[in-house]
Amino acid sequence: MDKQTKHLLDLYKQKRFSKIENIPTNKMLKIDSEEVTKVIKKNHSISICTCESSGKTEHNSLCRHKQFFIVFPILECLNQKLNKLIEFYEGQKEIKMNIKPEIIINDLKNLK
Repeated sequence: MDKQTKHLLDLYKQKRFSKIENIPTNKMLKIDSEEVTKVIKKNHSISICTCESSGKTEHNSLCRHKQFFIVFPILECLNQKLNKLIEFYEGQKEIKMNIKPEIIINDLKNLK
């Protein structure tokens, strides 16, 4: 795994993001102490970040906050699906039901 991908996953795992009240996460998200906002213009959208590095190079730069904003919906969806599978298999463990490895492998393939 490359350094940048690891950093984005660490941001998510460490919950270094927060949702802005009454604003959907696909429009605005706070990452560390910076805010990323998606602005939709005629036929395109722009992501704007409040960080210093983003301000130096206008809106074309892709700072780590914007990168996280872009991958956040994917991480969120993947995390929810994994949590459901974990909850299901923990429930099976509690009732001492034997699960065939093929079932687990199939679930993981479906998730992939």
